[in-house]
Amino acid sequence: MAARRRGRGVLVALVCLVALAVAAGGGWWAARATLEPQTQAQESVAPEVVWAEATTSSVGRSLPLSTTLRQPARTVATNGLPGVVLSTSAGEVEQGSTIYDVAGTPVRVVAGEVPFYRDLARKLEGDDVAQLQQALIDLGHLEGSADGDFGWRTERAVKAWQKELGQKQTGTIPLGELVAVDRLPTVIQLGESIVRGATLGGGEESVLAPTGEQHFVLVVTQEQARMIPAEATVDVTFQDQSWQAVIAGSEQDEFGNTEFELVAPDGGPVCGEACDTLPGDAQVTLRSEIVIVPRIEGTAVPAAAVHTRADGSAYVVTESGEVEVTVAGSGGGIAIVEGIEVGTKVQAVAGDAPATAPGPAPEAPPADGGTDDEAPPADEGTGDDSGTDDGGVDDEPPATEG
Repeated sequence: MAARRRGRGVLVALVCLVALAVAAGGGWWAARATLEPQTQAQESVAPEVVWAEATTSSVGRSLPLSTTLRQPARTVATNGLPGVVLSTSAGEVEQGSTIYDVAGTPVRVVAGEVPFYRDLARKLEGDDVAQLQQALIDLGHLEGSADGDFGWRTERAVKAWQKELGQKQTGTIPLGELVAVDRLPTVIQLGESIVRGATLGGGEESVLAPTGEQHFVLVVTQEQARMIPAEATVDVTFQDQSWQAVIAGSEQDEFGNTEFELVAPDGGPVCGEACDTLPGDAQVTLRSEIVIVPRIEGTAVPAAAVHTRADGSAYVVTESGEVEVTVAGSGGGIAIVEGIEVGTKVQAVAGDAPATAPGPAPEAPPADGGTDDEAPPADEGTGDDSGTDDGGVDDEPPATEG
């Protein structure tokens, strides 16, 4: 009997040892299975720190578009010759240029403000004669000054010009062969009736010349207009010249586009004192650039390297620690800062948060598989940071019902 009791006791002891071993192994496995993924998850969200070197760069925003120069024209002459139009030559003209030909008689332009209204011949005097004389002087056929007196010297000069043109040398200029234009050289337009092959009877609108007015207009779509602030500046370029303009007003055209009127910053014409260098066409397209954000150049760092404190001050993290900076401008992921030198290494963090030392690992959840589905209230203590083999939680766990 005693032997049987001893055997039964040994068996019970062995069963207890096996149970304890299984329980311990299960607890170890549960703790390992719960803790390891948490550690890996923590490591995966740690901010990645990289170093960037401050360089010299610039930021700004501009929109390349075209500015239209509009130059209104007015009628300066009517046709005085009957017959068929044999040729036309509109566009840029200068002193003595032939602009069209009617039945073999060329019509030419000369500089002057007085319309030609009569045949020009010897013994006449007047401003119209002086305009003819000045043209003959400019063309090298007459010497002296334009005194407005049609004498024998003027007659001889007219014959020399007619000979050069291959015309009959009469020494007189019939009405209709000359057209006066205020300013030369310039760009003229011909009337709608002055086309090759057309038959003219006289009296048709023949020549239109610029009035001297110049309007600089920026025509944009509604979408583009929303991108342009009222205080934007416009850089207008023609050949090797560049002018700055500002927006003076706007209106909608018949197609729904927005037309911005441009003037110089002082309110004058965009071209300033160089307007005479522009072509005289009714419309001239000029290259321009709308400055939406003024360009700033200086020491540049990645925008992610700049951090802001609660008081609004900005700083970067260098090899020697935090350095306060002033942000002069930013754009395209770059910030222009003052306070550090070119070549300084700064910390640029993946994301927008500055680099910090990783904090303590979060507590392991209970071994019974508890989750964080229901987070504790914000004012509840966080408890001890150390985990226990049995999945212990806060020092004073909340009471449970039942």
